[in-house]
Amino acid sequence: MKDIKKKMIELAEINESNQVMILTSNLKIDGTFEHCSPKCKGEGDEIIALSDVTVCRLNDYCTCDEDTCECDDYMCFRFQWLNVNTHKIVGFSIIKED
Repeated sequence: MKDIKKKMIELAEINESNQVMILTSNLKIDGTFEHCSPKCKGEGDEIIALSDVTVCRLNDYCTCDEDTCECDDYMCFRFQWLNVNTHKIVGFSIIKED
């Protein structure tokens, strides 16, 4: 979807939130959508820039129901900055900030 970045910007503005969850066929990516950051100016429509990112592999994702479940923590990786190729995105959600 060529216009996925444009749609993400539109939904982020409507929801007044830059928190995003992106799904690829293998990964769940949570981070802060940086659509206006000077760091990502000119990156094109194919790249989505995220900061404060957590990346988890979907195949390893835990399904425990306990309130204190932390079994996913060791399977996820954190990055200060990550660029995501829009061609790999299969779904996304803008997370409304509290």
